[in-house]
Amino acid sequence: MLPPRRAGALPEPSPSASPSPSLRRVHVRWASYLSLSLALLWFPSGALASTLNCHKTCICASNILSCSKMNLTTVPTGLPLYTAVLDLSYNHIARLRAEWTTVKLTKLRNLLLSHNGLHFLSTEAFLYVKHLCYLDLSSNNLRQLDEFIFEPLGQLEVLLLYNNRISQIDRSAFQGLHSLQKLYLSQNMISRFPLELVKDKTSLERLSLMDVSSNRIKAPPIEELQVLPAWIKNGLYFHNNPLICGCGLYSLLAHWHIRRLNSALDFKDEYTCYLPGPQKGRVGVLDLNRDHMNCSTFREADEEAWLEQTLILRCDTKHRDLSKTWVTPGNVVVTEGANQTAKVLPDGSLQISPVKLEDSGTYTCHAVSEALNETFYVVFKVFAVL
Repeated sequence: MLPPRRAGALPEPSPSASPSPSLRRVHVRWASYLSLSLALLWFPSGALASTLNCHKTCICASNILSCSKMNLTTVPTGLPLYTAVLDLSYNHIARLRAEWTTVKLTKLRNLLLSHNGLHFLSTEAFLYVKHLCYLDLSSNNLRQLDEFIFEPLGQLEVLLLYNNRISQIDRSAFQGLHSLQKLYLSQNMISRFPLELVKDKTSLERLSLMDVSSNRIKAPPIEELQVLPAWIKNGLYFHNNPLICGCGLYSLLAHWHIRRLNSALDFKDEYTCYLPGPQKGRVGVLDLNRDHMNCSTFREADEEAWLEQTLILRCDTKHRDLSKTWVTPGNVVVTEGANQTAKVLPDGSLQISPVKLEDSGTYTCHAVSEALNETFYVVFKVFAVL
């Protein structure tokens, strides 16, 4: 006789009993569903979908990963160490955290993150990609650039930050970018001209193009810009800003235009300014010498000196690192060691000492390289002591 069973107790299976095949399939199906549910609870939204997949998530062409327009919310994980180009443009990656890559991508040269709605950059976002040469952060929602944000990128040559909402730039934001050649900051909300980027030669010594056009700059530092070398001014763009009209602004841009600097020639009609006072009209800067402010028409200044003085004539070319040769008014090439009062200095300038009356005239500087050449004229007048 079997012992009585407690109310509510489950029947004990017989030691020899085994579940039917249909029951086993039900158990497996429920176990799989439970595992998937737990996984979704543990991983944040979008993490699973952003795992690198060269057939679905990205297009992989050797060392190029094109993950553009894939509706990604995070950077794909498991990026190959050999990746040289990573295109993440046109996605929904709003935050670039420090851990977006957990391995050092030493071969990554180009990183494209435009059109993502990106509004947050970790101060450690670039620690593992120190060999970048090209970084595109354009067309996002960045509002500020924090201190030392790009410091790890000592090999970066081109930085695109245009079409954001940047209004605040820490003075140390671009510290460490010793190789940077081109910086695009147009179409933002910048109201302060970042003079330190072009004036301090120790910070961005290789910078040859800086575009701060289409911002909110009203009063650029005219005097400081006037004394910059021509090769810097040649690539310094600040058109389409709400500039306040003034004869100093006119003289600056008229000088650049006469010197045929690209920054003034390429966007001549887009350098406009607002007239002060009740007029408040918007006019072309290069028209200020006509009907509006009666600014004096600009002419290149002649160099002048007194007898027996020492004078230095600068060959201020719009390209740097050119080989420079000077020719005197008598069509004599200035050579080292010749018995002349003129000699060429290491930076390409011409020193005349002591100045004599016969030194007056037009001096010509020929600056050449394998691909470029410029000719620069300096008219020199000598005055006798009364």
